[in-house]
Amino acid sequence: MATLVTRDDYFDAAIEILSTTDHGGLKQAPLCARLQVTTGSFYNYFGSWACFRTEFLRRWLERQTLELAASARRETSPARRMEILIDFACALPHRAESSIRGWAHNDPEVRAVQETVDEHRYAVVHEAVTALVGDDDAARDFARLALYTLAGYQQSLPMQDIETLRWSLRRVLDLLLTHHGRTCIA
Repeated sequence: MATLVTRDDYFDAAIEILSTTDHGGLKQAPLCARLQVTTGSFYNYFGSWACFRTEFLRRWLERQTLELAASARRETSPARRMEILIDFACALPHRAESSIRGWAHNDPEVRAVQETVDEHRYAVVHEAVTALVGDDDAARDFARLALYTLAGYQQSLPMQDIETLRWSLRRVLDLLLTHHGRTCIA
């Protein structure tokens, strides 16, 4: 087992494990086995399992929410920004996120990070919809509905084809735009 890995390899492997099992399957031994490394390699990067968990959750927040939100905010066209957000939502590691949502129900640290993820995702959608239709109340309602659609998709069993989520998010957006006398996008 002389494989050279990076910190990011550990985080990516954790996402892979969470994509195939629930959060109870994310443990040090399966993580090291997936990467074909010893536990000594793990301790070269992380002082403890608790340290790994905290860093993993922070990295998940950064990669799957903060970086994507910042990228979407750089788009000046509100309609294009909504398309980008739908694309981002559809590209998330949904099975892993479902496991993390389940984990958040019984772990305060995970719950705090999940709440932060949801708050940031809500905010970026709210901003985009406000720019698109100019109605803060409608934007607030749509942002909630979009977040509920995403979370509901992630919790459904069996999880449907990703195009089902894309279709759902676009239909909700189309309804909002139609209600505000705007043309539906793509």
